[in-house]
Amino acid sequence: MAAVKKINKEGILEAAYNLARREGIAAITARKLAKEISCSTQPIYENFVDMGAVIEITTERINEVYGSLKTSLCKKENADYVSQTTIVCEFADSERVLFRQFVADNDSGHGLFKDTRTEKMLVETLHCDEIVADQINEEMHKYIMGQAFLVNEGYTEFDQARLAMETERVFEFVKKIFVK
Repeated sequence: MAAVKKINKEGILEAAYNLARREGIAAITARKLAKEISCSTQPIYENFVDMGAVIEITTERINEVYGSLKTSLCKKENADYVSQTTIVCEFADSERVLFRQFVADNDSGHGLFKDTRTEKMLVETLHCDEIVADQINEEMHKYIMGQAFLVNEGYTEFDQARLAMETERVFEFVKKIFVK
């Protein structure tokens, strides 16, 4: 007799998370999840009241991943544009579906750069006013998101050294436009 495979709550949630990462949250159905863990739908419903519970817990985990991205961008050591480009592009590359779901397909991407530390740094280092700093910051964030979309869609590869060099060049160009 073949060994019985034990399906538990954690295994189901891990499979749901992996399915969401590959295909999006909407892909989490009982049948797809059962196929993912090579079982019938019965173990899923034995462990959860309904699929809504699985989706809710998986969504919370995905929100934590996105929250950690936002937290990384707000750290003091990541106030420079090279670090921000690297972090966002790496996420766009490694979490292609989640990036699209959180950033490309809705307005969540606008909330990525809420930290004002970078603008304050620009005012101090470039000796410009807050309006100019805000304009520079906005243009650089457009550039960062543009690069992230290119990486996410596969138009360019995630290459940290290349991105760092290009980000520095774009920053120098943007400074020349706004700082008189």
